[in-house]
Amino acid sequence: MPILVIAVYHCEVAGEPTESLDYQVRYFASDSIDEVMLRLTAEEPVTYRNANGQEVRWVFDDTVAIEFDPDFQDGAEIIGFITGKPKELTE
Repeated sequence: MPILVIAVYHCEVAGEPTESLDYQVRYFASDSIDEVMLRLTAEEPVTYRNANGQEVRWVFDDTVAIEFDPDFQDGAEIIGFITGKPKELTE
């Protein structure tokens, strides 16, 4: 039974937390949420240098949604985001 999760990662720049969050939709061919959580928490943070030479790290925080044995239907919405309209679209 596969598991679909939405995982959230926070960003650190030069060792300082930022306001940036990365929400990732992740698919696991596992039937154990414990195994999925172990895999997520064991991941090494994604690390790189920005244009200023500072180390940027994306670190796993938690899951915000879990779907067990998702049943994907042709054309069905899998994930959606509702946001405000950018100012340039409303003027």
